[in-house]
Amino acid sequence: MKLRADPASAEPVATEQKRGATVDYVVSQLRQGILEGRYVAGQRLVARDLTEAMGISRGPVREAFRRLAAEGLVELVPNRGAMVRHLTRKQVKDLFQIRETLEGLAARLAAESIDRGDNRRVFCEVWEHVRPTSSVLPWNIFITNNRLYHHTIVAIGGNEQLSELIDNLQLPIMMFQIGRAMQPENAAISHEDHERVAEAILAGRPEDAEAAMRTHLRRSFEWVSQLPDSAFKREPR
Repeated sequence: MKLRADPASAEPVATEQKRGATVDYVVSQLRQGILEGRYVAGQRLVARDLTEAMGISRGPVREAFRRLAAEGLVELVPNRGAMVRHLTRKQVKDLFQIRETLEGLAARLAAESIDRGDNRRVFCEVWEHVRPTSSVLPWNIFITNNRLYHHTIVAIGGNEQLSELIDNLQLPIMMFQIGRAMQPENAAISHEDHERVAEAILAGRPEDAEAAMRTHLRRSFEWVSQLPDSAFKREPR
């Protein structure tokens, strides 16, 4: 005898699957918007506007906010709702200190691994894409290229745990927050540092690659530390 599914029991499962797919979609759209700078640090995410724009109910949007808060991309503020994460001056300083150690190691590993598999080809292709030119790039394009450059260095090093640690720092949030204040001279210094890091990696010099990356991040923080208080979230009292 052929058994039939019980509609009463099947419907809640189908509804739950549909809801889960909707939440995944909202999370993906908001995450991409945040990481691309379309939603800026400190911006309030209004559930009503998002439901109207996406043609969905508020339930999936609220669940998406909770998931993005767990990822560190969104803050849930009592009586204000969801806001794109906005870092304080101290938080930015702490992140740069962590980056110096972790990304210094990443550069060392990249230099050690440059001739394994397709690493040299992959790095050279990315370097040709992001290396400095005579034209001044808009800040958001510079930040996107900068992210690609650093991510590639971490990736070719081959240490998945290191890559996961760096991803968990949510560095794009910080970079888009401070990137709006970047001046052409800051970008020029960063390009010079990238040249030194790339040269050491391509030459297979691990110690030089690590030293160049550490210097680059210290010099980057020097100009970031001079930004006005308005560039940062106010420190809690």
